[in-house]
Amino acid sequence: MAQLFEAVSVGVVIFLLLLSLIGTLIPIIPGVLLMWVIVFVYALVDGFTAVSITAIVVISLIAVVTGTSDIWLTLFGTKKGGASIKSMLIGTVGAVVGSLVFPIVGTIVGYIAGLLLGEYWQHGDWEIAKKAGFGGLAGWGIATVIQFIGGIFIFVIFLWQVFF
Repeated sequence: MAQLFEAVSVGVVIFLLLLSLIGTLIPIIPGVLLMWVIVFVYALVDGFTAVSITAIVVISLIAVVTGTSDIWLTLFGTKKGGASIKSMLIGTVGAVVGSLVFPIVGTIVGYIAGLLLGEYWQHGDWEIAKKAGFGGLAGWGIATVIQFIGGIFIFVIFLWQVFF
């Protein structure tokens, strides 16, 4: 009976990890951080027998770096595109409003729209505004790829720890 319970729990964890991996591609879902929570809770309940503390530390580092990349890479891209702090704040407000109006794509659309408006209001030039908007979009795109790759690493480490 214990083996059946263990098999079912591993199956549920794998299913949740795969859902969270898909969540890395959706702006409003913190997929990598969810994956970390799922693996950590599994390891904690299991007494760190299947998933070692070393693996948890490695997964934690991956989760922190890749899970926050949508924040720091988007800001970096926006700054590289020439956006001001004021425009980034307007973009952040746009992201929050966009998330509420269109939950899946609204975050990034609202952020880019806020950036464009903020830079246009500040400079009165759409070319400058577009450069900042493209920088923010590029940063977000790169962050999404990094989060997805980080999620794959977390998934593979979990599978390696549990099955090998």
